[in-house]
Amino acid sequence: MRQHELTRMAIPLASSQGPFRGPRGMTRLVVATDFSLRSELALARALRLPLGQGASFTLLHAGPLLEGTPAGGVVAGERCLRKAVSAVCRRLRQRPDVTVHEELRRGDAVDAAVAVAREQGAELVVLGGTHVTTPGKELGERSTVRRMVRRLDTSVLTVLPHPARPYANPLVAVDFSRESRRALELTLRLCPLTPVEVLHVVDTRAEEAALRARGVSPERFLILQREREDAARVALARFLAPYRETGRELEARLRGGEPGESILAHAAELGTDLLALAGSGPSEGCGVSLAERVLARSSCDVLVSRHEGRAMS
Repeated sequence: MRQHELTRMAIPLASSQGPFRGPRGMTRLVVATDFSLRSELALARALRLPLGQGASFTLLHAGPLLEGTPAGGVVAGERCLRKAVSAVCRRLRQRPDVTVHEELRRGDAVDAAVAVAREQGAELVVLGGTHVTTPGKELGERSTVRRMVRRLDTSVLTVLPHPARPYANPLVAVDFSRESRRALELTLRLCPLTPVEVLHVVDTRAEEAALRARGVSPERFLILQREREDAARVALARFLAPYRETGRELEARLRGGEPGESILAHAAELGTDLLALAGSGPSEGCGVSLAERVLARSSCDVLVSRHEGRAMS
């Protein structure tokens, strides 16, 4: 069996450079596990993701120091982590170019994930997701998923259903920002042979409220919606042009309404198995961001894309 590399070994990997130029897999992947069923599903999904040449696959577990052990001793879960890493090596035995790492840390799982992701220059952190079924409820303040998305300065993939197959119906929600472009490019890398649907939500609620306050005629509302949709259609075509030129199949969609509700509704109608969107901080102080609302309500895997240096404190 191919030997895996242990904690804190050097990873001489080149950084991804230049614009998107076609299908390519992930090269620096971190999977966070606490050995729960959700973590097992996350690991199974990570093993189905396309890996680039010379990729690094890291399995991370963080836990408290076992009682009665000296400082610097073993951490709870060490044996489970070794077994999981051995299983990953067996699954990747046909990819000798992929290096498997294990990371065993003490303390808080989110702190450990932030540290490991920065040390290794991770492109993606994969973990088990959480689906909130109670109407009106959001992810709790202590939710690991919420804390990961807020604090990590790299992209996060949360996994919910059992990964029975590679992604077949990916959906990317874009707002034409640099972050949403990153979300699209990551999705193209994760789904190199799959058509990707791209959605932009035209939100005219603020303009409509202003018109309503002025008491304008109903026709003015229709004109506003038509103008905003026409402008968004042109902007979306320009946004997607560089990727279509590479031969990728992209389906552009427009939808109106509140962004979170519209994205989730479109994903449900499409039967989406991967929903990608840009990561951002809370919209109002301690409020809940769009990404967090989608994470709480989505019944499929969610990819929250984030550029380095965008992490929340």
